[in-house]
This record gives sequence, C-alpha cells and structure tokens, in this order.
Amino acid sequence: MQSFKRKDVLLLAIGLIIFSGIFSLNLDLIQAFPTSPSTPFVAGMSYFGQGEYDKAIIEFEKSIELDANHTDSYYYLGQCYLQKGILEYNNQHILKAYSFYRKSYEISEKVIPQYEQIIKDNPEDLNSYLKLGNIYEIRSMVPFINEYDQALSYYLKALDLKENSSSPRNTGIYIYLNTRVGSIYFQKKNYSEAIKYLEQAEKMSSGSVEVYYYLGMSYDKIGEKEKALTSFTKVLELAPQSEFAQEAEKKLKKINK
Repeated sequence: MQSFKRKDVLLLAIGLIIFSGIFSLNLDLIQAFPTSPSTPFVAGMSYFGQGEYDKAIIEFEKSIELDANHTDSYYYLGQCYLQKGILEYNNQHILKAYSFYRKSYEISEKVIPQYEQIIKDNPEDLNSYLKLGNIYEIRSMVPFINEYDQALSYYLKALDLKENSSSPRNTGIYIYLNTRVGSIYFQKKNYSEAIKYLEQAEKMSSGSVEVYYYLGMSYDKIGEKEKALTSFTKVLELAPQSEFAQEAEKKLKKINK
C-alpha cells in the first residue's frame, strides 16, 4: 500500500507540472489581468494564478451564468476542483480529495464536447487541442482510466499545427508539447518514441526536471545505462527535494550496483 501511495504522489506532482505548463502558455490571458478585473472570467484567472481556488470558483461560475457556452470557464472551473483535490490529498484527506476529483471529472465531461465543436468549426484552434490533450492526460492518471491515446492524438495534432503554422515560433509551446508527447509514449511503453520527443524538448530547455526524469526512465528501459545515469543525476541537481528526485535516486542506486 505504501508504494501505491508514493506512486500516487508522483503522479500528482506530474499533474501539477502538466497543468502549470498549459497555464503558462496562455500568455494572452495572463497579460490581460488588470488591477481591477473587468469580467468574472478574468477575475477567476487572476485568483487561479494566485492559488485562491475558492474565489476563482465563484468567478468562473459567474462567468458561466453570463455565458453558458464559455468553454474556458468550464475548463478552469474543473481545474480549480482538481487543484483543491490535490491539496486535500497531500493533507491526507483522501475522501474529500476524491470528491473534488469527481467534480473535476464531471465538469470535464461537459467541456470535452465543447472543445471538440470548436475544433470542428475551426480546425486550427491550438488552444482546444492543448486543453483536450491536457484533460485526457490528467484523467489517465486516475486508477483504471486510460485515455492516453486520446491525449496523444490531440498533442500530436497541436504539434503538427505549430510546425505548419506561419506564426512566430513559440519555444514554450514546443517544449511543452514534446515533453507531453514523450511522457505519454513512455506510459505506453514505446521508449524509442519517448526518447525522440524528450530529446527534442531537452534541446530547447536544459532545466526541465520532468524531461530528464522521463529520459532517464526511457534510457534505463532500453539498456542505455550511462545515458540513464546522466539524466537521473541531472534530476537530482535540478530539484533535489522533489518526488522526481526521490524516484531518480532509487534508479541511480540500482544502476550503480
């Protein structure tokens, strides 16, 4: 039971990284935060960015009352409940945590068809591909749910969209997408594909703990022990107190036996 709990904690840590990545990509929304928010959605985003999830929930619910089709309000409302669930889980309030997870899941069921419709109307809407990939990936971290194929499909479409776009290259999006695709291929046990995408992310960012962790895990799976050792060592250097580091340290001990 103890090992299961440790795995849960690591998955929750990954979940936080996934979402913080997609949140930081919404630069237009973040830059739009005024001192006195002019709409409930903008106010909700401001509170969300500060970690004040209860206040954010109130604002996103107001936004939905004003516009029942405001898809991003539903999305961030669900993320508020997810974050509240993670906080309760970390405080060992397991039942309360899962009640928040259920709320988040229920809201995601409402928002998925909305983003799908947006894509149907506008096949080049990058935001919708990112959000759908995020939803399916995080839902796959729940026991007995495996929607990695759906997540991978949307992330790959987003990556293809960016590579064929005439708009200026956004390195942050490329790092995020290559990391997500690589980590999902690892979950699917396709280690060579995982390495291909994770190495692309590494070239663009030398400071991602998650990239080095999954590179180390993937190298280890295919018997590239020296490369695995280098990657796990980098995890310890970048984030020595993290859950990633604890798992990397175990792997290093095995490699060095």
